Amino acid sequence: MRIAEGWKVALAGAGVNFFMSIPYAWSIIASGLIQQWGWSAVQAAFPYTVFLISYSLFMAPVGRWQDRAGPRRVIAKGGLILGSASLISAFFINPVALAFLWGGVYGFGAACCYASATPAAMKWFPAGEKGLVTGVVVTGAGISAFVMAPLIYFLTGYGMRTTFVVLGFLLLGGITLLSRLINNPPGQVFRPKEFPLSGRWYTILRIPQFAMLWFMFWVSTGIGVTFVTHLDTMARVQVSFGLGYILVALFAFFNAVGRMAAGVITDRIGSTRAITLDFSITLLALFFLLQANSPLSMGLIVSGLGLTYGGLYTIFPATVASFFGEKDLGLVYGLIFTALGAGGFFPLITGHLFGRQGDFSGAFLLLVIFCAAGLVLSLFLKKPAIRNAVENPESPVNQK
Repeated sequence: MRIAEGWKVALAGAGVNFFMSIPYAWSIIASGLIQQWGWSAVQAAFPYTVFLISYSLFMAPVGRWQDRAGPRRVIAKGGLILGSASLISAFFINPVALAFLWGGVYGFGAACCYASATPAAMKWFPAGEKGLVTGVVVTGAGISAFVMAPLIYFLTGYGMRTTFVVLGFLLLGGITLLSRLINNPPGQVFRPKEFPLSGRWYTILRIPQFAMLWFMFWVSTGIGVTFVTHLDTMARVQVSFGLGYILVALFAFFNAVGRMAAGVITDRIGSTRAITLDFSITLLALFFLLQANSPLSMGLIVSGLGLTYGGLYTIFPATVASFFGEKDLGLVYGLIFTALGAGGFFPLITGHLFGRQGDFSGAFLLLVIFCAAGLVLSLFLKKPAIRNAVENPESPVNQK
């Protein structure tokens, strides 16, 4: 009975992630703003960059909020914020307004949803199934762009105002209904030695593994959001493919597949090896991308990048739970998730390099360098001795 209830929570969480992940198809919205409203590539990318910063910075406080208040209330409020932000955007289509609404406000609402759905589902299942369950929940985000890319492309034909209104009502209705199905398991008990925070959240910042995970999450999400932001333009410039939304949908499809597959792989080989595998495939795909000269070759490479980008959203929360426990999972994963906001550097610098060079070769080379650094770091990642740190008062983890 408990497992059945857990799967209900997991599937509802996947639905919440499906609706709140509309920004993963931002490159389609960006193209509409460029073509219909005369925005520059940098202006069109800026709301998404602000979204990443807001989304990531709010993850930690919202994660702590849902740890204490429960996921249902936080998700319901998140749905209200997301829908309202999109509806209001229809009346204020300019770079500043969309940076505030689709960037800052939407980012806060998205954090309310994402920070609550995954931890709630994971708490219903034993350790050997957490990777799979996490994969199911976050797969909703990957499927979102696959479904929404052609829908948004269709809506932009009726104008950007119509697009924002329709998306607003979808967000309001979908997330509000699904939030009623999500809750934590009753009578959950955590062992006192499972987690080192004990109210002192900042102690986690002293653990080397936290810094390593933050850096790797920054690099991997930075690479992924670069393609989310610029893939449509990349297709037109690099391989003269005018139907870039097809590659966006392809990236999104394999993003979803990668999230599910990474859950199974993580349960089989362990989270640290899964991270190394994810970086290895990403690096290989980026090398081939430098040589891509046809829509077919670019489509194959984009598929691989979608797999690895989706996989990291399964692997990292499972790694955080394995390394640091579940009691404050919302908070700790939220702190790791701040790296996503810093990852907004990558699409911005990509837009800048493209503006100067007229192609994406310089940007791809930059991504290769950072990906190689992440791969090397993953080889040294090991689970911290949390239990020993908790038992030893002299440990840096326990020192106030």
